[in-house]
Amino acid sequence: MKKIEMNSEQEWIERLRKGEGSALAWLMDRYGTDIHRTAALLLKDRHLAEDISQEVFLKAYQKIDQYSGEGSLKGWLIRIAVHLCRSKMRLASWKRLFFRDPAGQESVGTDSNIDQMIMEQSMWSYIQKVPYKYREVIVLYYYHSLSVREIGEVTGDKEGTVKSKLSRGRALLKDQLIQGGWTDEG
Repeated sequence: MKKIEMNSEQEWIERLRKGEGSALAWLMDRYGTDIHRTAALLLKDRHLAEDISQEVFLKAYQKIDQYSGEGSLKGWLIRIAVHLCRSKMRLASWKRLFFRDPAGQESVGTDSNIDQMIMEQSMWSYIQKVPYKYREVIVLYYYHSLSVREIGEVTGDKEGTVKSKLSRGRALLKDQLIQGGWTDEG
C-alpha cells in the first residue's frame, strides 16, 4: 500500500512538472493544512499564514523542477514555508503579529475534544512567547516530528546549531510555562 502511495505521489509530481492544474489542486489538498498551520504557528497571524500558504504552493508549482526527489515533498514544502515566514518576519511589524487560533480548530466536539483543544491552544499561546528562531525549531520538531538532521535541512542550520536552538527553545518554553502557572509533574 505504501509503495502505491509513493508511486502515486511521483505521478502527481510529474503532472506538476507538466504544468497540470489538477496536480496543483492535489498538492494543496494533500499538504495545505500542514503548511497553513506551520505558517500560523511561526507568524502568529492566521490571515498572514493564509497568504504564505498560497505563496508556498505558487512557488512550489513554479519551481517544481528544483525538487530533486531527495527527502520528502512535504519537507521541501515546509522548507519553502519556513523561508517565506522568515522573510515576512523581517519585513512585518511586530504590532501586527498576534496569536490567532493557529490550528484553525473552530469545530466543537465532545468534552474531551474541547478539553484537548483548550490545552493545545493554551500550549500554543506559550509557544508564541518564545522568540522566532527557537519557536521555528520547536514547531518543526514537535509539530512536524522532524529529526534534528531534517530540521537542519529545512532551516539551513548545522545539526549542532539545531540542537542548541532546540535546547534553548525548550528552556525558554519551560520558563514561560512555569511563569504561567504550569507545574512540572513528571
